[in-house]
Amino acid sequence: MVTVDPITTEIVRSKFEALLREMRFLLVRSAFSTLMRESRDCSFGICSALGEMPFQEATHLHIYGRAARRLMAKVPPNELHDGDVYIGNDPHEIGVAHTPDILVLSPVIYRGTLVGFCGSAAHKVDIGGVVPGSVYNGASEIFQEGLVLPLMKFYDRGRVVPQVEDVIRINVRNPDLVLGDLGAQVGVTLVGVQRVRALAERYGAETLQAVFQELPSLSERRIRRVVEQWPGEVAEAETLLDPPPNHDRPVKFHVRITRDGGHLTFDFSGSDAQIRSPINMPITIVLHICCLCLLGMTDPSIPENAGVARAISLVAREGTVLNPVSPAPVGNTTVVFAALIDVVLNALAALKGETAVAERGGHGTTALLWYGGLVPGRTYVQYEVQTAATGACARADGVAAVNPHVYAYSRRSMDTRYLLETPVEILEAQYPVRIRRYELIPDSGGPGKFRGGVAPRRFYEALAPALLNVRHAKSFEIPAQGTAGGKPGSKGRVVVNLGTSSETEVPSWSYELRPGDTLAFEGGGGGGFGDPKERDPQLVAQDVVEGCVSPEGARRDYGVAVQFQDGKVTLDAEATSRLRARIGSLPRR
Repeated sequence: MVTVDPITTEIVRSKFEALLREMRFLLVRSAFSTLMRESRDCSFGICSALGEMPFQEATHLHIYGRAARRLMAKVPPNELHDGDVYIGNDPHEIGVAHTPDILVLSPVIYRGTLVGFCGSAAHKVDIGGVVPGSVYNGASEIFQEGLVLPLMKFYDRGRVVPQVEDVIRINVRNPDLVLGDLGAQVGVTLVGVQRVRALAERYGAETLQAVFQELPSLSERRIRRVVEQWPGEVAEAETLLDPPPNHDRPVKFHVRITRDGGHLTFDFSGSDAQIRSPINMPITIVLHICCLCLLGMTDPSIPENAGVARAISLVAREGTVLNPVSPAPVGNTTVVFAALIDVVLNALAALKGETAVAERGGHGTTALLWYGGLVPGRTYVQYEVQTAATGACARADGVAAVNPHVYAYSRRSMDTRYLLETPVEILEAQYPVRIRRYELIPDSGGPGKFRGGVAPRRFYEALAPALLNVRHAKSFEIPAQGTAGGKPGSKGRVVVNLGTSSETEVPSWSYELRPGDTLAFEGGGGGGFGDPKERDPQLVAQDVVEGCVSPEGARRDYGVAVQFQDGKVTLDAEATSRLRARIGSLPRR
């Protein structure tokens, strides 16, 4: 094995990460659906011939290595050829988050030798199943969540396998859209293969393999150096999800983290057993969350690659909600993702000697099957990721109106990395819908010295008949909790015909909309941090100006009075002093 110097290692790393960003933008430009083109619910990965991920920029980091290792176990190396493309979406086999996420994987063959794999994973607007959008809140087994594809060949030496395409076409709603997105995935994956082969020609295959080994080792060493300085040795945290369908009580996520020098063991054995409801989470996603949170609590500049996972051990009993076995449904993995982030972050914070973070508000998704649209006689699936808000911490208010687990901004690529909202103009141009309002909900953020993030409300008007499929799993029944004396955020709601005599709160996952009906999706507010009476009254007055807190909420929750002068909101300092002197303790909301 050749050795590589740090400069060569850094040059090769930057080449590959630039390639991953190129693949991302190529897919965004060539995708058919708004979910991929506008929301960008997709990721990309390049892994070594051993199935290790040396590079960051991949949101679903650990599924690519698992899929590559699974492929090598199923297909002998001499049967992998240029132009071969494999696909799969079985969470229990390759670790994708849920069945709508189809993974595309292609081997990189250079001068007859396997150099690595290129891949992409992207959420399809529909993959069949009981409901439009496929992710079914009432699912009791994975077979109700749409077509399940084992890792299988889709292209044979550059030619599509027509039988596989036919199986997908006959099983999904909007097959042209789904196959168009899948074709775009195949295209960018093969571009990645060409670029990697060119880099092997330029630098040499042995140099690439050496870099593939060195980069994870660098991340591992940097993580361990930070962790071994932490004061804590054992910490625990837990949270409760809303009682899901097919289950009559809340579901517990629990973690116990033990530190041994620079190594951490994450033990999820205290979590509930898997249930017949789609809040179970594949172990690959649990590993990704642990690594993501660890980077956030150590040094976010450390590259997120396979080396981060080497610095930790994961303990999760098979058959639990955080390591389910088939046929457990897993469709709501991406909805409960944020809840597990809070649990892991708070346990890591205790080890580090820092305070906990308040819980995030629950978000969700909506899928509308329109019985009409641009082309008469066709149906259309409008799939959207709905946002919520984050909890407050000891230094800052929560963030309002964001997807509460993926809203990072990349300075390197000048791009948000994942899950943007579909612009209103695009929705109204492509579907028979009108967006009446998109607004913040006053008083939805949990009161505290630092206020919880304010939840959004998106308000739709149906212009044609539609079947609504909605999913959520957190803080629609049990609100996001505050910490250190902070109060809970507001609960999320899904309401048809809000503010009218026919107002109906959608109790489960499905509802028939008629032309003229309105639909309001309200995310959950984030929990607050610290005693609300300690919040700076000027900040509360500014919250009123910005619509985050109502004048009534300012008095009730913070003991702050505002006044209206010349059309402006200002702090009434004298009335505030009287209010705060009179308030002994604030009532729980």
